[in-house]
Amino acid sequence: MHGWSITRRLFVAHSVFIVSLAVFVSTAAFVDARDRGYSERADRLLAVAAAIADSPFVVTAATSPDPTAALQPYTLEVNRDAALDFITIMSPAGVSWTHPDPAEIGRQYVGRTGPATAGMSFTDVTPGTPGPSVRAVVPILDSDGEVVGMVAAGVRTSNLQIALDARLPAILAITLTLLLAGSLATWVLRRYLRRVTLGWGPEELARLFVHNDSVVNSVPEGLILVDGAGDLVLYNDRAAELLGLPPRPASRAAGAFSPGIDDLDLPPSLADLLRSGRTVVDEIHLCGSRVLVVSQNPAEPTPSRLGTRAAPVGTVATLRER
Repeated sequence: MHGWSITRRLFVAHSVFIVSLAVFVSTAAFVDARDRGYSERADRLLAVAAAIADSPFVVTAATSPDPTAALQPYTLEVNRDAALDFITIMSPAGVSWTHPDPAEIGRQYVGRTGPATAGMSFTDVTPGTPGPSVRAVVPILDSDGEVVGMVAAGVRTSNLQIALDARLPAILAITLTLLLAGSLATWVLRRYLRRVTLGWGPEELARLFVHNDSVVNSVPEGLILVDGAGDLVLYNDRAAELLGLPPRPASRAAGAFSPGIDDLDLPPSLADLLRSGRTVVDEIHLCGSRVLVVSQNPAEPTPSRLGTRAAPVGTVATLRER
């Protein structure tokens, strides 16, 4: 990243932030939708399984010599009407009397049944033969309150459905929109920054500023840079000494750095020269008890990395005491 431009860093930071936020929001929405979906399905399944277990027909069939003959057609019809994935009625030992897949009849039920064998209804999320499912298991009780069978009703879980319930497509669309908007804003900002920074990167600009600042203060003449608006953009310590200007602040945060020519106590002739921007060589000006020799030229920056020559940024004047 050391050689990256400011706009590239902003784009990467924006993209990382948006993607991280989208991942966090998507995960939270997915988990919330999954939990709400499990809870809603579990309540519905518990109501269906309890209604089946309380049916006198089911209680009678569970105590008959051949429960499967009576209950298999019944459970298939209820399963179809209730739009469930499976309804299984089993013995207290967990042996399936009914199943959507007839091959599973007579086999051990795959799933937890402990609470139901003790007479308690419960819901669970269990991997079973139809796949991972939300299920409710309710005991079948006879007139004496004894467990004579169990009813398990369930629906398969679907990550796709959970994603749709969590509105992940909408979150994805918003994320892409923000990324596109950020890309457009970065492109506009990139064009602006390339124009005003002449294609230099932040580290290069910092080094250039430190280097130029040290050079400006090392020359024996006074040096003044005036922009097109008539403000003193830059002056070195020697110029401050010759003209009686306040010392330059150490940084822009320390105070105003661009006083106007009219705000300074300069000799009228020198103020007019700096304000006019005309080119002169060794022009004499009186500044109090000092006699100053002033030269002034347009301040033209070197060609930028963009391959174009930038417009003049003002004038640069040199002062030396005669």
